[in-house]
Amino acid sequence: MPSPTHYTLGATDAELRRLVSIASHEEDRVLDACRRAGVAEGATVADLGCGPLGALGALARVVGSSGTVIGVDASAEALDKARLLLAERPHVRLVHSDVLAISPERLGVPALDAVYCRLMLLHQPNPARVLARMASLLRPGGVLIAHEPSDDLLHAPASEPSSPAMTRVWELVLAAARSRGARTDFGRRGRTHLEAAGFHVEHHHAYAVHYPPHIGYEIPRIALASLRPVLDEHRLATPAELAQLDTDLRHMQERDDVQWVSSPLMFEWIGRKG
Repeated sequence: MPSPTHYTLGATDAELRRLVSIASHEEDRVLDACRRAGVAEGATVADLGCGPLGALGALARVVGSSGTVIGVDASAEALDKARLLLAERPHVRLVHSDVLAISPERLGVPALDAVYCRLMLLHQPNPARVLARMASLLRPGGVLIAHEPSDDLLHAPASEPSSPAMTRVWELVLAAARSRGARTDFGRRGRTHLEAAGFHVEHHHAYAVHYPPHIGYEIPRIALASLRPVLDEHRLATPAELAQLDTDLRHMQERDDVQWVSSPLMFEWIGRKG
């Protein structure tokens, strides 16, 4: 079995660029979620599975210079990139750790006011174990904010004009995660997972992120390249199919009539620790 917090897509330079692009378009969602959750200036928060940027910049804006933001990730390469991107934010600290190995002591704080994660629970074989670890990091009354995608192909990334290649790439992302043992349903079934872990669900809603076409089509192309080792290992797609998918996405990227490109359907879950 893979590590419980194994990230299927790896940590290539291209994948890190993809994650930074996603992060820059998600900032408003993070700010809005923090407002709904009551996370404000002076809070101590952690972004678990932060990657090279995650929500760290947005969380730093929320808590201000009097607060503390801690980014946790199992990839040293991703954290090296984060250090460069956040060099001017001294109240952001980075911790190299598997999520299941983290503790308040390792974070250097008595407890957290809030925990945030995005596209992290999607990759977990046992979300309940990860949620229990998150709860152990929070003070009583602390809050968990999760932004996770639907794993139903009806909710796959889309564009206008439509591109079947985008749906297929998302199908391969999910298949690769499942082949490594992940349970990918947190986005759709967050209430069940959160309540089983002792959280009270205070808020949830669904949304999609819209990207400029040159970024929107580049995201699945990079994901496809990052997935290649897992796809080959588990024989989930042939080299010929992968080459054709990349060609189809590149052709869409070069068109001048594209109206929009979206993420998969995302779900925001906010849970309060009792």
